[in-house]
Amino acid sequence: MPMRRHGGFTLLELLVAVAIFVLLTALAVPGFQTYFEKSRVRGAADQVITLMATARQSAVKFDRSVSVATTGSNATWCLGAKEAAEPAAGDPAAAATDCDCGASASQCTIDGEQQVVDSATFPGITLTSPASSLTFDGRLGMRSDADIADANASSFDLTSASGRYTLTVSVSPLGQASVCSKSGTILGYPSC
Repeated sequence: MPMRRHGGFTLLELLVAVAIFVLLTALAVPGFQTYFEKSRVRGAADQVITLMATARQSAVKFDRSVSVATTGSNATWCLGAKEAAEPAAGDPAAAATDCDCGASASQCTIDGEQQVVDSATFPGITLTSPASSLTFDGRLGMRSDADIADANASSFDLTSASGRYTLTVSVSPLGQASVCSKSGTILGYPSC
């Protein structure tokens, strides 16, 4: 009676398959690390842009100034927006005061909603900002802070953990925020 061979893998075939899998995984890991690093920087920049747009829109909507303040720098940072207090009937609107989101994020609110972007949400991302705050005017949504003439004072650099990727968020005197890539190439953002 002839012997029938049962289907299956030999030990040698299994070892070759495992070796190929390990090799492909080793080649893919650096690509995934780069992807996640770019994603964190992109996410932080998008959140800062959203915060700026919300602050500007709320300033115009409520006809009150809104302040956006930076607290901390490098690896421990936060940006918080706060609207000016509602004036009493017939009184002019007061100026917005800066909020300290590092001490208490709950004080950074617009229309009762907390408006904070911080390093806890984006671990490994560092923030560098030459200015501590900027203010949006309640009438037109334009910037009305003292550093309006200094273009560098209205930018925020967000840098990845390795330092290879830096996105710069700039706020124009008209109050419009934009993002450009200062170092590294991140698709969707022009070079600065």
